Amino acid sequence: MNRADTDTTPHYDPALGLAGLPSAPRWESAGQRSLYRSDWVSLDLIAVRPPTAPSYEHHVVRTADAVAVVLEHPERGVLMLHRHRFITETTGLELPAGGIDPGEDPVAAAVRETAEETGWAAVRPRLFLTRCVSNGNSDQLFHFVHAGVGQWLGGPESPDEGPAVWVRHEHLRDVLGRDLVSCAPSSLGLLHAMTFGLLRAGAGAGSVPAREQG
Repeated sequence: MNRADTDTTPHYDPALGLAGLPSAPRWESAGQRSLYRSDWVSLDLIAVRPPTAPSYEHHVVRTADAVAVVLEHPERGVLMLHRHRFITETTGLELPAGGIDPGEDPVAAAVRETAEETGWAAVRPRLFLTRCVSNGNSDQLFHFVHAGVGQWLGGPESPDEGPAVWVRHEHLRDVLGRDLVSCAPSSLGLLHAMTFGLLRAGAGAGSVPAREQG
């Protein structure tokens, strides 16, 4: 029998919100134990009971929340870093991003990380999204901040983060479509900003070095 003849998957009306969705089976946790802890990361084992399967222990990585910054100039576009990541052995474009210090506000962290990684001041910062980008094995939250470009502060703290480039507004879809953005947080932040009208229309063409003036 063709599965299409028996498919009962309902259609979802977003106007109904979460109340319009079928009930999600709840997984119950029943205690945890620590395997490793440091100032940077922790690894726990959580005893979990799925709704219909036997209980088991699930590894969970716990690390500090982080922030990613959509730093926008009305004509030059969005500032991105060309970075190599040794863990995944990938190289591509990323938004300026980093960990949030203990007690630090996500917006304040965005301003700090932008200055440290790019050498630019961020002005009029606004938090627009908070999401867990790997909620199957980590509880880390990524906070996404949109900001305008302020004054040039004299350069990044270290060249190790990778060179910065301006990606003009009309090229953002292209860099995403050509798989030039190398990580999920950067893709998510850009797509959300583009989809929901956070970015202004820009003029000109091409990607230009971040320090280029005029």
